[in-house]
Amino acid sequence: MNKVAISVPKTNGTPIVAEKSAMAILKSETKPEDPKDLTLEQKIHKVENLQLVVTKRNKLVNTRQELDRFQVSSNDFNCKMQLSDSDGNTFTTNFTPGIKKVIEFLKLSFDQSISDVEKQIKF
Repeated sequence: MNKVAISVPKTNGTPIVAEKSAMAILKSETKPEDPKDLTLEQKIHKVENLQLVVTKRNKLVNTRQELDRFQVSSNDFNCKMQLSDSDGNTFTTNFTPGIKKVIEFLKLSFDQSISDVEKQIKF
């Protein structure tokens, strides 16, 4: 990459030489081009992709709302959580503090996923 030397005088008369890449200088001088009009097929493709993202967001929001409705009481044996893996193994617990932490973690994870999906929704 080409370097451009820029000389700037100091107050005591000794110049300072700073180097900037030619690309950085050119980049700041060029203006972004206007986006070209999309073809009908490109518009349809964009709308279909947008619909998929909106559907994904709706599913995430609905699941997050289900977590909000989930009630965990202070009784250590009032609720139960069961996890199953792909091999058919299961884990079950009635430990309320652990269940509350799992629910809070899931809520935060869903909030982050919703935020990520919403960033993809562009026109």
